[in-house]
Amino acid sequence: MSSVETLAYFLEEDSLRGVMRDWPEGMQLMVRLDGAGRCELMVHHRDEAGRVLEVLRESLGEAAETLAVVPPVEGFATRRVRFSEEQQLLALAASTDGLSESAQDYAINYRFAREEGLDPEAVIGRDARRFAEEIESDLPQVSERRSARRAPQPEPEPRLFPEGFEAADDPARRECALVSAHLHGQGARVRLTLEPEAAQGNEMPVTVGNVGHSVDFGCFVLPRGALADWQPGAPLVIDMPQEQFPEAWAARFRRQTHNAQVSITAGGIFVRPLLPALAAPPEAPMVQVEEGWSLGRPLRAALVLAGMVLVGGSLMVSWSPFSVSEEVAGALQPARAGLAALAGVSEAAR
Repeated sequence: MSSVETLAYFLEEDSLRGVMRDWPEGMQLMVRLDGAGRCELMVHHRDEAGRVLEVLRESLGEAAETLAVVPPVEGFATRRVRFSEEQQLLALAASTDGLSESAQDYAINYRFAREEGLDPEAVIGRDARRFAEEIESDLPQVSERRSARRAPQPEPEPRLFPEGFEAADDPARRECALVSAHLHGQGARVRLTLEPEAAQGNEMPVTVGNVGHSVDFGCFVLPRGALADWQPGAPLVIDMPQEQFPEAWAARFRRQTHNAQVSITAGGIFVRPLLPALAAPPEAPMVQVEEGWSLGRPLRAALVLAGMVLVGGSLMVSWSPFSVSEEVAGALQPARAGLAALAGVSEAAR
């Protein structure tokens, strides 16, 4: 969009809390970028977004028509911002000293003004929203017309790999940690648990509002700042809104916990869902063994029962001495005598 000279990008509360855990409730950040690459940060309450835009439009004067707003706002132009650019803006916010403290002070004063029925701008002051003036950044310039004023750039060398792939020894790609994880539905969220074997069940979840997906939805990425002070080997729980996922994946996570492979690099947290996690196999039933048990007891009992045939109420015993060895036949001699006694009792009873 060649007519854009100024871009107002609103970073919302959920996104900011993903990179700054102590970011106050209800507070947002507007990042103002101009065509020269300068930027200005302005903290404000989410209910003041409209007023902040009006203040910005007034300050631009006749150049107000060159203002674009992201996310789109009715009455203003907009432009497409890549996911990588949004991550740069979040990283800029997270690395700005004192920004979170400034937002906390503003939130306290704003809440006080509202409770007292006062105009927050009258209590806090219009300039209190501006945290810094003209922070220099290396973010992409928003005006395409500015590029014509730059010195000609040499032609880039032909790429050895497709876009998104580089050699492992590239200095910018030295950082890489592989972590096992679980994915499952948790209420209206999708929960990612790093190092689930080490989890105790009482970990405080980190909330991440934005999730980027690959073209085939086989992998998604989270901002690197969501890790905060996490160290490899320690558990970490990250919650993401289910609406940030295709319904097919969200439904799978609701039904069953899935394994996941997580690659942590300087560019982000890359998560690839794998097969469902297998449930633990059931334990084998306990067998109670009576005292004095021996291997011969069940064998003798089976042989005795096999030789008993009940015919017309009479107990008859049939033996086949040729079907067993002499050693086994000798072992069966006491049982044979017992059966003969039982047969005699039965005959007497008749």
